[in-house]
Formats: sequence, structure tokens, C-alpha cells
Amino acid sequence: MSHTRADLEIAAFAVDEVVEGTLTGRDGTTLLVSSSQLAVGAGEPALAEATVEVVRPGDHVRLTNVLDAVVPDIRADDPASSFPGVLGGTWNDAAHPRVDRLTGVVVLPVCDWKAAGLVGPEEFPPSYVDMAGPGQDRSPWGSTSNVVVRCSPAPGASIADADAAIRRIALRVARTLAATTVDATPDDVRRIRALTETDPDLPGVCAILQVASEGPLTDTFFDGANLRDLMPRMVDPAWLAAGRLTNGAYDWPGVRNTTANYQDLALVRALERAHGDALRFAGLILAPGYLDTAEAKRRGAEASATLAAELGAAGAICTTFSSGNSHTDTMLTVRALESRGIATTALVCETNGGLTDHVAEADCLVSTGNEDELVAAWTPERIVGGGDGDAGRAVPMVHYLSSCVQTGDGGWTSVPA
Repeated sequence: MSHTRADLEIAAFAVDEVVEGTLTGRDGTTLLVSSSQLAVGAGEPALAEATVEVVRPGDHVRLTNVLDAVVPDIRADDPASSFPGVLGGTWNDAAHPRVDRLTGVVVLPVCDWKAAGLVGPEEFPPSYVDMAGPGQDRSPWGSTSNVVVRCSPAPGASIADADAAIRRIALRVARTLAATTVDATPDDVRRIRALTETDPDLPGVCAILQVASEGPLTDTFFDGANLRDLMPRMVDPAWLAAGRLTNGAYDWPGVRNTTANYQDLALVRALERAHGDALRFAGLILAPGYLDTAEAKRRGAEASATLAAELGAAGAICTTFSSGNSHTDTMLTVRALESRGIATTALVCETNGGLTDHVAEADCLVSTGNEDELVAAWTPERIVGGGDGDAGRAVPMVHYLSSCVQTGDGGWTSVPA
């Protein structure tokens, strides 16, 4: 990892209220959203329609078929390079790189792939965000003001083309909203510094961020390119905050790593804060998960552990992508790390009544929640996103977007029994 890059500044601008108007802009902490101005589907031939709607905490609304969550960001020193590789431009070594970020508001793209006839009736599980009711706190996006971008694929469009168009639109809307901050004074500025040498007696700790990329609707992207051939590699933690890692994997919502998780990864923030004090942040490893064969899983786990050892890590924290299959990748990585004397903690959800896989070396696990826990039935006044939304029926946690996310971003807290 290079230690010569400039500090990346993340300038935060608080949004306390979102109101719909004729023009998109900001008035203090109020974000003005013009739905017609942001209806940006016209330039995407793979989409028949893309409409924009604002929903707020307390609205009796259930959002359905939610694909992703995106924090409104713009690269203030080079707006065209925001979300590089997807919207255009590249991330160059600018003298003073800065990302302007809105807080308290998120862009949520929704699309009913089944209604469009692009997937079968059982291929993708329901994905919900509740703005009120008993499930409001199950998704972190139930407590944010949300700009919902509802997309409909054009007849005859391929699923890959429609998906790419939706991802571009969601990121474009996020960039447009964040553009309202340019030349304004932020509420707070956080600097992501290059990792520097520190007290060699401090224990080195690395983070291993597991991602997966298997094809359209199940891909993760770096600079707009899918990661289907990813082998474990070092990445600068700043590149996550810069919007270079984006999500296009829509399998199980409760354990889905959204783009918003990557933009502001709590695990990385915690390690950066502790660097030079309680520990030495040894680095961030991007690693594949949900691999197809036992040999691929073993090879990936060994490569991650080798990198961690080369970083001089005494400890490692492993995240997990999705659930089921990927838990084996996580457990094999834990075993490979521990065999090298690297004390390891893994973040995993509970599914199918417990753990999908386990190794003896995994003696330090953090549960991110139980996928099977039922959330009480609720009947919203409106459903946005298509379908019946399981209205009036109890819903398992796994259907709430990011309810059990295994990246360290969850809001669950242990309490005495």
C-alpha cells in the first residue's frame, strides 16, 4: 500500500428534512428534491421508466424490491470522477481530494425483476424497508429520509443491461443530490490519512472484507468492473470512502453489503481511530467469498491469510458476504489465519437455526443477528416498489435490507439475558 497519497477529506453536510420542490437544492439542513428533475431514465434505453419519490421516517410505507442503498456523495475536487468507472472518470492522485457527503438521506433504487419477467418467481427473495411499524428499526434505512428511484426495464432489454442502467441511475441521482453541497461549508470534515508507521510494539490488526461476484444481479464492482476473478488483494481503505467499491449483488437482503456500507465502513473507521493508540491498523484485504468449489475456497482462504501474515498482523477481523455458502469461506479463512498464529474474529449472522458452518479455530465470533427471527405483521398504507409486500403477514429478518449485515455496520447490541 502506498503511503504517499494525499489525505482524503470526507466533508459531511447534515440533512434534517427533505421536501419536494420544483428544483433540487439545499436550504440550510433542508434538502429540496425535484422528482421531475431527477427522473433520469430518458438516457437509458434499457429502462422503460425511472421515477423518483421521497419517503420519510414515520410514513406508513413499505418499500419493496429494494436493490441497494447509496449515500449521496460527490468528489468536490473533480465531480466527473465521482463513483469512478461507473459514471465516468478515474480516481487520480489529486493534491487535495475531497468527497462531499449528505448525511441523513439515502438513495434507494427499487426494481421488480419478477414483474418484468427477467427472473423466475423464486429466484430473488423479497427485499423490504419499512418507514414505520414494527419493522422500521430492522433496516438502517427505515430511519433515514430516502430518495426512492423506481425503475422498470424496457421490453426486450437484457437483465445485464437493465441492471447496469439502474446502478448508473442510482449513483447519478446520489451525485446530483450531493452536488448541492459544492462550495458550501460542511458541518464536519473527517480525514482519511495514509497508514503511517507507528509504535512497532502495538499489535497489528488487519480487516478482511469479503465480497462476491457471480454474474448479473450477483456482482460486486471496483471502478465499475466486476470482481469475478478476484483473488485476495490489498486495497487502500480510502478507496471505499471514495466510492470505488459498489454493489450489484441482490441475493439475501438481510445480509446484503450495500454500496452505502462500503462508502462508510464502520470497521475501517474503528481501526483508523485506534491506529497508533491501541493498535496498528495493518491494512485492508479485499477477498472473494461465495466461491463455487472446495478448492477455490481453500485457495482464497490461504491467500488471505498469507497477505495478513505479510502485513505483520497479530490479529484479523473477517467480514462475511451473504450467508450459507459464504460462511464456509469465512470459516476456512479463520482456520488459515489461526494456523499462522493470527488471532481472528469473524462477523457472521445466525441462519437456519444457528451457524451454517463452523471450525474449531473459530472461537471468537460476533453474531450480527438472526436471519430467521420473525418481525410482527404490519399493514402499511402504501407499498412502493411493486407486489403485495407481505402486508399483514409476519416477515423474517432476512427480508429487511441490511438487518443482519456482516460488515460491522449493524446496530445490534448485546444485553444481559
